[in-house]
Amino acid sequence: MKMTHTYRSRARHVKKPRRRLLLASLLGVLLLLFCGYNIIPFHKDTPTLSVGTNPSRTPLAKNVQLAWPAVGQAAVGSVEDGFLAHSSDTEALRPIASMAKVIAALAIMKKQPLESEQASPSYVLTAKDVTNYHTYVSEGGSVLPVYEGMVLTQYQAMQAMLIPSANNIAKMLTERVFGSEEAYVSYARDMLRHMGCSRTVVADASGFSPATVSTPSELVTIGIAALKNPVIAEIVDQSQAQIPGVGIVKNTNELLGTDGVVGIKTGTTGSAGSCLLFAARYTTEKGQEVTLIGVIMDDADATSLFSDSKNLLESAKQSFGLVETQPEGDAVIRRD
Repeated sequence: MKMTHTYRSRARHVKKPRRRLLLASLLGVLLLLFCGYNIIPFHKDTPTLSVGTNPSRTPLAKNVQLAWPAVGQAAVGSVEDGFLAHSSDTEALRPIASMAKVIAALAIMKKQPLESEQASPSYVLTAKDVTNYHTYVSEGGSVLPVYEGMVLTQYQAMQAMLIPSANNIAKMLTERVFGSEEAYVSYARDMLRHMGCSRTVVADASGFSPATVSTPSELVTIGIAALKNPVIAEIVDQSQAQIPGVGIVKNTNELLGTDGVVGIKTGTTGSAGSCLLFAARYTTEKGQEVTLIGVIMDDADATSLFSDSKNLLESAKQSFGLVETQPEGDAVIRRD
């Protein structure tokens, strides 16, 4: 009995280091898992439109003070880091007016992408397009003059839609690309869901309908996606363009070309108020390029809108320690 007791005692003594080794291994595994789960939420919370594995270039401090407009609602973000901040935690759905044309441009380029203006398909305008033009004129919408037999390429139509903000061209182009405006609406809504813009509702191509609504933070996401498309980014940075049969058309964005601004879209209706989705390109102290995206919805009027947008951009620049990038020149494309 005594020998048996001695053997068992030694056995227990031998097993203790093994248990400690097992516990140490288990603890190591748990620590790895713990560290892993600490990392995963960071990547999960990073906006899906951020660039690869690039480090954050525009970190937003918790105590940062941005110059939010006194009227309406607003948000800011960057192409590199996605959405950064909004003026209100309870964003209201509001009509977005012609900022909806950015959604139309995204859908068109997804459905029928262009690599260059030279590869752009052409469309012949019909009597129906002329009727739509007169309808928008009678309702006070922004338009581009058209005539039966007029020919526009997809690129030129996108210029007319995004630069002078022609409602009739937005309708014409989406009908040609998708078959009907109803088909476009369905496609755009599905596209927005995949982009994570679940609150944005598209009811028409031009945004003339007050049923086309969104929020500032989702418009920032939409603006980021637009600037990541080379053709859209090129067009919204043009101060003017020459449209066949019409002549030179001017960009409605008064901030374009000032203080680093490179686009992207104005919007004004009675129900939406004065709106601007804008982008400006700057650099950090280390020389890294940062493209800020901002939006103001439902401002009082055009004067307040552009003034408030300038103030918001300036405050964002200061808060993020950015300086204006040296301009590369106007990207205007003029063709007869």
